Amino acid sequence: MDILSIVDTEIRRLHSNCRVIYSRMENTGEFEYGPKISEVDLHRKLTEALSLYGFERFYKYQYEAYRCISDRADTMIVSGAATSKTEAFIIPVMDRVLKEGVRALIIYPTKALARGQFDRFTKFGFVSGFRTAIFDGDTPESERRRIAEKPPHILITNPDMIHYGLAGSSRFRGILKGIRIIVLDETHIYEGAFGSHMKYILERLKLTLGELQFVTSSATIGNPYEFGKMMFERDVKVVYGPRRGVGATYHAMVSSRSFSRCLVASRLISILSSHGFKTLTFIDSQQMAEVVAKLARRNGTNIYVHRAGLPKEERVEVEAMLRSGKIDGVVSTPTLELGIDIGVLDAVIMAAPPLSYVKYLQRSGRSGRRGVGYVFMILGDDSIDAYYERRPTEYYEQKLTPIVFEPDNEEIAKLHFMGVIAQGVRAYRRMPMKWKPILDMLLASGCIAEDGIYYRLTEAGWNILRESGSRGAGPRVSIYDTDGSIIGFRELPAALHDLHPHAIYIHQGEVYEVIELDLDRYIARVMKRSYDLSFYTRALYEVYIGKVKIEDERIVDGIPVVYGGGYITRSVVGYTIHDLYGGEMRQPISICYLDEPISWTYKTKLMITKYGDEIDIEGIHALEHTLIHSARIIAGAGLTDLGGVSYPSGHIVVYDSTPGGSGLAKLLYRNLNRAHRVSYRILSECVCDDGCPRCVYDPFCGNGNRLLSRRMALKLLGSVLKNEVKVKYDIEPKGRSTP
Repeated sequence: MDILSIVDTEIRRLHSNCRVIYSRMENTGEFEYGPKISEVDLHRKLTEALSLYGFERFYKYQYEAYRCISDRADTMIVSGAATSKTEAFIIPVMDRVLKEGVRALIIYPTKALARGQFDRFTKFGFVSGFRTAIFDGDTPESERRRIAEKPPHILITNPDMIHYGLAGSSRFRGILKGIRIIVLDETHIYEGAFGSHMKYILERLKLTLGELQFVTSSATIGNPYEFGKMMFERDVKVVYGPRRGVGATYHAMVSSRSFSRCLVASRLISILSSHGFKTLTFIDSQQMAEVVAKLARRNGTNIYVHRAGLPKEERVEVEAMLRSGKIDGVVSTPTLELGIDIGVLDAVIMAAPPLSYVKYLQRSGRSGRRGVGYVFMILGDDSIDAYYERRPTEYYEQKLTPIVFEPDNEEIAKLHFMGVIAQGVRAYRRMPMKWKPILDMLLASGCIAEDGIYYRLTEAGWNILRESGSRGAGPRVSIYDTDGSIIGFRELPAALHDLHPHAIYIHQGEVYEVIELDLDRYIARVMKRSYDLSFYTRALYEVYIGKVKIEDERIVDGIPVVYGGGYITRSVVGYTIHDLYGGEMRQPISICYLDEPISWTYKTKLMITKYGDEIDIEGIHALEHTLIHSARIIAGAGLTDLGGVSYPSGHIVVYDSTPGGSGLAKLLYRNLNRAHRVSYRILSECVCDDGCPRCVYDPFCGNGNRLLSRRMALKLLGSVLKNEVKVKYDIEPKGRSTP
């Protein structure tokens, strides 16, 4: 069965521009072997256990990892999905546990992933004689008591449990005593705000446990040494394994040009399901995931949604149904990007190119567990999709983008500083000096108070510590139905755009309209609507920049650029209504304005450039969009990870959407010369008259893609690349901003 030809034929029936435009087959052979386990000085009981379960020989990279970890080196293992990288760290860790009596802490980013991997430890421990246990939010009280009475050799948990456990449970802190090895699996997930949280959690573990060895494992990462040094604040040994698992994978690009990629994605799901394929479809927007699933169900496909913001019980049930084969597939946000056990999948569909090629490899690795897999990626009408449509081989042969986070995110540091205060005097007396400036901020905010010569958390501080998670950086807005039940959550600043009054919100196929957003209490109220969904909403907003503090500055292609921190105020003033079937960046059906703007201010990191003294807003606004688009190639930034604002004074500000910073604006700052050249290709290769979705339009533009000129932007950037622009150093933006 030639499934690629079938898909191409069926997709063309949707629209004349819809088709498979490129495909390639990738076949990975056998891996290079290392020594047999009988030839390595493993503990006798571990050798017996490995042999019993069929592990007779190391791969070469596994043995290299074994040697590094056994030598007590901080080690980072980088190997593709389905390459047995878990064994690369659990074997040396188990060996040291048995030989030296040390204890290890294995940290997985989610509870589901930890419980999915638990059996791999217990089966070896049952034969070898060491004990393994999981301690997380789902661990029963009786089991917690047993773990506290007799702590296991290997404890498995997640960042949230450590965050809350260190602060609020002396029992949990006692369980951690004696741990000397910390293992982080799925390291690539620790980017942006989550990476900043993880760094501070590790700092707190250092304060509590003393000297530690760190071991990490990641399927794909472009800067392992830099990342490891930033996360652990010391050098790491990097061990590289195979990039992909054994077997054949068929990759295909599908064009949805001038047509809704949501419709194409839903049709792909139905075509593959009708031929018996189990599918996993990735889409980064929570609401678009609901739309795609709703459209696929109309075609008779038994499909469910898995995304953040859903109650845990719903996510677990969806995972179980997919694993058992009861459903045809799942439409998921990145929540299923990790190695959660969801059974054998035949095909992965990506409704848009992922945020980075790193994520593409991670997602594509979920297919083909039976030896042959199919990966379909849908290209739509935007600048980067058009860029790769013209040069598809470049997409599959590109270098891995770096994984970045902001190591000194003040907003996140405040939370973990409070966690250290909650642990008691011994912990915060050992805090490094670099944390001390946070103390004054928390005293001023009333979250902590002086208690003689010591400090304590106030009631307000305890409330923040209990309610704040270890994933995002902004406050979380709870979404209530009219009956008072909570149906989901959304973090700020994204909640500002998704939950403004009259916004359309979709939950498991049901259509709701937002009737209230209260940012003082962090709640939104929604009302179920009976009409069938044929449109969606997007926020219109304004952006204001203030209190900029410069940290670094340089000249790039003759223009001044600075990097630093500042305050961003986003103010939603209205919204646009779009046809669901008309493509993501077509002109809206209508524009509506709110009676009163809704605003939220936060501190973050930003880059400011100046391209001239007085520039037509159409040109500088179009260049702002294109620079942000180029960050998808250069920095692995998603469409909403970076925000921007331009001024007729020639200034462009690009800022991290994450409160406190994510590291992406800094990465763009470091690579601005490359961003200029990618932007020039985007602008010069488009054949439109003076601006379109395939060059300068942005689906999240604050003013609905008005005041844009591709020609003006191209002329301006061309002058910059020819070193014809001489700009006086002036970093103060002037004039009315255009987001």
